[in-house]
Amino acid sequence: MPSPTDQNADDSELWNAFRAGDDIAFGKIARQYYRSLFSYGVKFSKDREFVKDCIQDLFLELWAKRETIGDTNFVKFYLLKSLRRKIHRESQKQQWQSDDEDLNFEAEHVGETSIEQQIIEIETSEAMLKMLNQQIVLLTKRQQEIIYLRFFENMDNESIAQVMSISKQSVANLLYRTIQELKDKL
Repeated sequence: MPSPTDQNADDSELWNAFRAGDDIAFGKIARQYYRSLFSYGVKFSKDREFVKDCIQDLFLELWAKRETIGDTNFVKFYLLKSLRRKIHRESQKQQWQSDDEDLNFEAEHVGETSIEQQIIEIETSEAMLKMLNQQIVLLTKRQQEIIYLRFFENMDNESIAQVMSISKQSVANLLYRTIQELKDKL
């Protein structure tokens, strides 16, 4: 399994090839990150088709603007942040979003499990897991989002800060308070 550094180097090469007009590299990027983008997008809108449309529009815009897009070593974070902004803009256009400050992050799919999470669930009592899920749903939308990015997308604080457009210190504070709140309730 490649290390995160190797993955970032591979991503950077793909990204630069895409920016140079390589449609095969662009296709690889789209295939590699579509699932993560979709999983992240459905946290903001229950309308799965709307999320798919936003992802498709995002990739179309990226292709159209490939020559002017900057270099990045963190393609996944760039795409997640871009999708977050795209969903927010499109939601505002369609007046599906009434609150300009906070996206409506849905906790409904936070319980979707990866292989690692399934192992944890097997080792954890069903009652504790049920209580945890009940408590996550009661968190604020931003707290739910930060839990999802940290524990389900395995992002570090700096990456979360970039995706959520907040400072690294704000991420640390919000993550600490959220985890403390969950601990207190459990």
